[in-house]
Amino acid sequence: MPGRRPCGGRRWLACLLAAVLPCGAVPALAQGLPPLFPIRQGDLHGLIDAEGRVVLAPEYTELRIGQPLILLRKGHRSAYADGSGRLVIEPQDELSQPFADGLVPMRGKDAQGKPRWGYVDAQRRFVIAPAFDDAQPFVDGLAVVGIADAWGTLKYGAIHRSGQLVLPATQAKLLAPAGGLVRAELPGRVHRVFDAQGRDITPAGIDFVGLPSEGLVRVWSGRQQGFMTVAGELVVPPRFAQASDFHDGLARVWIDGKYGYIDTRGTLVIPARYDSAEDASDGLALVKEGPQWLFVDHRGQVVLRPEAERVWPFSQGLAVVKVGGRHGYIDKRGRMVIEPQFSFARPFGNGLAYVGQGRVSGYIRPDGRFVWRSGE
Repeated sequence: MPGRRPCGGRRWLACLLAAVLPCGAVPALAQGLPPLFPIRQGDLHGLIDAEGRVVLAPEYTELRIGQPLILLRKGHRSAYADGSGRLVIEPQDELSQPFADGLVPMRGKDAQGKPRWGYVDAQRRFVIAPAFDDAQPFVDGLAVVGIADAWGTLKYGAIHRSGQLVLPATQAKLLAPAGGLVRAELPGRVHRVFDAQGRDITPAGIDFVGLPSEGLVRVWSGRQQGFMTVAGELVVPPRFAQASDFHDGLARVWIDGKYGYIDTRGTLVIPARYDSAEDASDGLALVKEGPQWLFVDHRGQVVLRPEAERVWPFSQGLAVVKVGGRHGYIDKRGRMVIEPQFSFARPFGNGLAYVGQGRVSGYIRPDGRFVWRSGE
């Protein structure tokens, strides 16, 4: 819908920190960990590596990739494993959130003996002493913390990894950090955005702020959208009824009922003439003009006209296409390199793609061979 605003902070945090639990999602990566891919058996979750070896068997009710450990949960207890699947922290009740920047919130006692939240490392040693009444995981070097005022009402601020408050705990609501920025949500869902030094960098006239992507942040003034830099400079004043975040140097925009693409200066480099459009990736943008799917380059020149019922964007040199009700993959020359044979197929990421064949699902290499299948 034109003008639609993105979802709130909880979803951002899940995207940034969680290994995607439903099978077929993009593989999970984290600092210090090898590429890992989610697998599932019923409602239980596990992980494989890029060779299809089971790192963690699907026996956990929750599994989330952290930095540098993987959170595992069964029932009310949590444990943490390294990238090889070895348990580093045995099942326990003290820690329950993902590690990020090497730290995880844990409850302890402050200097007065009062229970408070701080942050510990993988050895459960306090790196940031207990001083907070609420503590959220770190994201991109910042963490939201809560401190109760004299009336017992939680007010929120942000700390960096030293534990120092860079944004005083005066806000009623802070959304999860992203890209070194943190946003306060005021009544009416109006936003103010602060940088890693706690400075308010919200451009004048802006009332809603999105997530950083490729150094730019989508912003709203009423229902009109534009872009600012992560330093708060408004480089594309809000003038679009609909826009997307930047991907591959381009952002989709909606003008008079048609889609085109702008560059980082706000110049319309691909005319708004298409009925639908996807985020640019792998140097190309997927658009649709009437019934025809097209791939265009960053100048808007058509480079590929795939003949298919449905087409998806390129990822790692291959794109999913649907032909005759089955899914396969084409390369950038339009050649069918993996024949349509799957009931569903996902984009390649870190060398593997998740596909399904009837009741069997699993991960394939770019040559179409399975490295892991469900039930094997």
